[in-house]
Amino acid sequence: MIRTWTLAAFVGLLATGALAETLVERLLKEYEAVQTLTCDLRRDNEAGADKMRFLSRIYYARPDRLHVENTAPIERTIVSDGTNFFSYIDGDPKGFSRPVDKLDVEMLRSLRKVPGTAMDHLLRLKDVPETELPATAEFPVRRGYDAGKVFAVLSMEASNRLARIEFYTAADQKNLTGQYDYSAFQEVVPGVWIPCLHQGVMRVAGQETRETTRVSNLSVNTPIAEGLFVPAPYFKGVEFVDSFKAIYEM
Repeated sequence: MIRTWTLAAFVGLLATGALAETLVERLLKEYEAVQTLTCDLRRDNEAGADKMRFLSRIYYARPDRLHVENTAPIERTIVSDGTNFFSYIDGDPKGFSRPVDKLDVEMLRSLRKVPGTAMDHLLRLKDVPETELPATAEFPVRRGYDAGKVFAVLSMEASNRLARIEFYTAADQKNLTGQYDYSAFQEVVPGVWIPCLHQGVMRVAGQETRETTRVSNLSVNTPIAEGLFVPAPYFKGVEFVDSFKAIYEM
């Protein structure tokens, strides 16, 4: 009787989709095919009359290796060799460094996301229960994720690519607080698409902020010089501390 009940329960779970892979999990698994990536990234933020442009050259390699050269609005170098993470802003009295396994959750997400993708959002939804939502003419596949204070909606376009992520305050989807649209896709590995244009709108306390990210000079799964992930040559004479507050303490 116990075996019969267990098998029946398992079949029931399959029937209801409780054991099925979520859309978020599927997308994250697809990105695992990206082992190395280099690109230039330009992000423009607008909030009212205020505008700011961020420029970066990025080298990414699994596991936990990263080299970023930020040239605007500040000059900053980030290097992670897979074991230790280093960051230094030109002109600061000290830099920040910490073992990778001691980084906080937000910094780990930033380190491990595939650049130029929506992975920063997807990683936050990885373990959130999924709800199937009605299809639209534009988006034949839509899924909802109730993360408590945020209800996220992922929409796939007809070519089965993630084209939009929306954020609401609740599952009734009445109060939209943010939206990202993805386009200009490049198929970097068979079946794996990276959007080279991200267009976001965020609404906080009645103020709207627009963010446009452009990815260029994209190269995936091509060799990257190992020296880019060796910290010492890029931080000569820099003293490092393990908290951002300590950078400015005398």
